[in-house]
Amino acid sequence: MDTTSKPVISACANMMKCGQRQMRYKLKKKFFNNILANDVVVKSPVPSMNDDQWEALVKLWSSPQHKVDEC
Repeated sequence: MDTTSKPVISACANMMKCGQRQMRYKLKKKFFNNILANDVVVKSPVPSMNDDQWEALVKLWSSPQHKVDEC
């Protein structure tokens, strides 16, 4: 397998994107959804993410574009 070919690079990048998306989904589900704004964790709850990255995610999830109405 030629690891420098475009199809292989594209497939690997796609797998990484999917993994990152799943990680964000699980973090949001566990540490953000159904949590009061005052109770949201302000320091990163996972060792693989620094506090600045966690803060950016919380800010993203708090933005009106990313809020979902729950019925």
